[in-house]
Amino acid sequence: MNSEFYTSKMNVSEKKIEELTVEEWGTLFPIKMVPYQSEWVTIFSTEKLIIEKKLGKDIALDIEHIGSTSIPNLSSKGYIDILIDIPEERLFDETVIKDMQSLGYEYCMQDGYGPIYMIFAKGFCRDGKNSQKFFVHMTPKTHSQIWDRIYFRDYLRKNEKIAREYEDLKLRLASRFSKDKRSFQKGKTDFVIKVTELAKQNNSEFRIQNSELNK
Repeated sequence: MNSEFYTSKMNVSEKKIEELTVEEWGTLFPIKMVPYQSEWVTIFSTEKLIIEKKLGKDIALDIEHIGSTSIPNLSSKGYIDILIDIPEERLFDETVIKDMQSLGYEYCMQDGYGPIYMIFAKGFCRDGKNSQKFFVHMTPKTHSQIWDRIYFRDYLRKNEKIAREYEDLKLRLASRFSKDKRSFQKGKTDFVIKVTELAKQNNSEFRIQNSELNK
């Protein structure tokens, strides 16, 4: 075996997940869309209980299933995205990080979406082993840039036409950027922002209507 190739491969396998370059990530974990699987709901529910038991309800204040696997009949990468609300004072808490690591998660700080927050990943095996992949986004609900994803999720759950448009967009992006996660993410941004704002507007109007009815 070529020694240079072997050394390079060893280096990648030893890297922390946040140390992987876009190219290395694309080679190890190319974007592949798969049809919706109802078992994703069960996988989330099981993982939620595991995390809740480990952290306790005083730390894991709310645990939500987000991302495409949380939307019925929508194709996705198959990753289970989980959003957890925690107390402000527990953000970047070493005990929380160690507890998540004990469950097999890798930790890194995430920026680019407003305030820096905690993200945990599991199942991203460098040795090529196929495993269920999880992303846990952990941040207080005051971090609206992240928690607004609930609006987006709920809107797609109620609007099949918009969900199909999102699915078509992701299929096109995955075909074009299968090894470039940044371009894949960037290609979704305008659509997600537009739909999220629409969802928030509709939610606000619904609350106003209910308020008027309850007078």
